Amino acid sequence: MEINGPGLSRRTFLRGLGAGTAAIGALAACNAVQPPAAAPAALASTAAAPSGAAQATGPAAVAARTDVIRLSSVVIPQDSGLYAQLLPEFERRTGYKVEVTTAQDVYGPARAGKFDIVLSHYQHEGVSAFVQEGFGEWPRLVFSSPGAVIGPPGDPAKIRGLTDAVEAFGRIAKAGVPFIVNDIDGLRYVGEVIWRAANVATTGSWYVDKSTKGPMAMQAAAQAGGYTMWGVVPFLRSQQQAKLSLEPLLTHDQILKSVMATIVVSDKKLGGVNLKGAASFQQYLLEPETQAKIRTFRMAGIAEQVWWPAAQDNEKAAFATR
Repeated sequence: MEINGPGLSRRTFLRGLGAGTAAIGALAACNAVQPPAAAPAALASTAAAPSGAAQATGPAAVAARTDVIRLSSVVIPQDSGLYAQLLPEFERRTGYKVEVTTAQDVYGPARAGKFDIVLSHYQHEGVSAFVQEGFGEWPRLVFSSPGAVIGPPGDPAKIRGLTDAVEAFGRIAKAGVPFIVNDIDGLRYVGEVIWRAANVATTGSWYVDKSTKGPMAMQAAAQAGGYTMWGVVPFLRSQQQAKLSLEPLLTHDQILKSVMATIVVSDKKLGGVNLKGAASFQQYLLEPETQAKIRTFRMAGIAEQVWWPAAQDNEKAAFATR
């Protein structure tokens, strides 16, 4: 496993969730995935291009490394430690080497033929165009991470411990405490669904919508002593970079979760794609044993679950077992 991109240390951030590193239980070995038939013990730097490369309409066809799978990924699976937990077993079983590159723009480089498979939020702005324009196969949902209603440790609206975001938003509105809209990754839409369900008006001065995103929304909430929303894992990453007086206060409502999907890059559109390896890795992520590992995985120092299996979110063919 080779990972490119920013790496960050981890530390406890959830108040009252316990300290220390959560041990990952050993799981039973998975059924073996068939290794690529063409993969030799000592590998040359290049191999024959896939049969579909001759018809490629994208960049010039290049020779594919049949032993390497090039994964373009958003950063949070790496930062949480999930790849470090999942990839070694896949590499041991199959003989493939997974090269992980993390970035915000995961689809631009994939369009240029630099990757075999992409993993991103399903709501990522590049997903639909990438698939509809023929660069990628059908997305498969592989896991999800919880979102959170985030607020000050003093929690003036008294939402800590709630499991219903609608009730939490009603309390925030009633208390008149500032709520900062985090205009990122579909959170505006999720917020509007919750506000409408709570039947509260957003016309008061306490509802602050200035199109702030990510860390900027966190800073605004901390400065105002108010609330906002974000994913649990990116919030931790932001806290590691600049500690703010904020805590995740509600994390268990399913409406807040963010689903991740894999998309295998199409060898009909681009040359040099390791289609067999990418499909093998995608199927590995969907196997019951791997999905069980995702459920039991814990970040260092955090007792609460931060990744959830996709389970039956996919069509039947995606998770059929042998």
